[in-house]
Amino acid sequence: MSRRIRLLNKWLLFCILLAVCVLPFSLMFVDEDQLPAFSFSMPSDDLVLMHYSQTARHGRYLVPVDDTVKDAAPYMSQGETFVPARFLAKRLDTTMSYNADTGSVKLLSDEGNIEFDRSKTEVKGGLTYIPLRKTSEAFGRYMQVHDGVVLLSKKERSPSNEQWEEWRAELAANLAYDTYGPYSVDMQGRYMALFKTWSEAVAYARKTPGRTVLYRGEHTLWDPTKEPPASIHNSGAPLILQLPELPRGCEVTALAMLLQHDGIKVDKMELAKNIRRDPTPYAKSGGVTSFGNPHDGFVGDIYTFKNPGLGVYHEPIAELAEKYAPGRVLDITGTSFDHLLWTVGQGSPVWVIHTTLYDAVPASAWQTWQTPSGKIQITYYMHSLLVTGYDSTYVYVHDPLGRAKKIKREAFKRGWEQMGSQAIYLAPAAE
Repeated sequence: MSRRIRLLNKWLLFCILLAVCVLPFSLMFVDEDQLPAFSFSMPSDDLVLMHYSQTARHGRYLVPVDDTVKDAAPYMSQGETFVPARFLAKRLDTTMSYNADTGSVKLLSDEGNIEFDRSKTEVKGGLTYIPLRKTSEAFGRYMQVHDGVVLLSKKERSPSNEQWEEWRAELAANLAYDTYGPYSVDMQGRYMALFKTWSEAVAYARKTPGRTVLYRGEHTLWDPTKEPPASIHNSGAPLILQLPELPRGCEVTALAMLLQHDGIKVDKMELAKNIRRDPTPYAKSGGVTSFGNPHDGFVGDIYTFKNPGLGVYHEPIAELAEKYAPGRVLDITGTSFDHLLWTVGQGSPVWVIHTTLYDAVPASAWQTWQTPSGKIQITYYMHSLLVTGYDSTYVYVHDPLGRAKKIKREAFKRGWEQMGSQAIYLAPAAE
């Protein structure tokens, strides 16, 4: 190697060492907010949360709100944001202690301390939640809230609207729908709040023009610009009869009507073959009946009354429908009667569980079964229908038995709610 090359290498090494030594000192005089994403600055300990999101941002990293409780998330209660105590203890670098006798929670560090008695905390999913604002102030954090997104920072700074929206989009991908409810209220594409029932969500949405209600953040369930008509009769769904091939096949037959209405080519026999089954055999001993659970799969023989059987509920039906209309099956079981009619009013027929009395079933017609997943109340009067329309007096249906075409609204509501308000429909296909 020539002397010139060796000298050049030495100068290059000197420059590298100089840069490594000088760069950290130069960054001390630079505003962290102005640093590019690839800078060598120390990570920020800013904490960003979002109401009902299972994920938070701590500095540069996305972290779960709790490592063991999947649906743990900040939420609003009486105008205050509540957050799991052990999450804040870890992220604010404090020591947490819990007094089992008094139910009080205490957080302590060199920066401060705070204690909440039982009356100031809330417990959800086995986690103790504490008020966020008082906790943040106790440990020298500035707290800012922007449309449900919360920033805790040691600096008193105002992020740009673009930054708030970036955090919102990032954290909204992990909302705790199972815990706080599947109905989200959105405004101009931005999530605002979660609710357990459609009625609560709509009541909140009505307070401000421009709000809509979505199911799990994806499918619009209520839009003030799309008020349902006073009456509607959807004639596009075919009427398919379950007999003679499927004496107990009303559920898959009603599903075949729903799928064929959407242009999906599948018949009742294919669905009967593919429905998930609960293989638990029928047994009766000492006055106790043991059999399958319709929530877990089709119970008994779908093809003949010669063998014991019952039917199936919404979970296996939704699972089966998903195979034919992936990503579009909306199981809105537990929703309100008004929401059911609103959905039909938008032109979507709805699969439901009802009764062969087309009204509520008397208490004497119910019995208790022991199943592998626990006790269950069942009635042999259970039946499935496809809701196709309504007016001020009737709900119109396609009945797999071919007996009913319309049911008085009050009677339909009683029978449907008694059977658990089970309902499934298909979201429109993406264009």
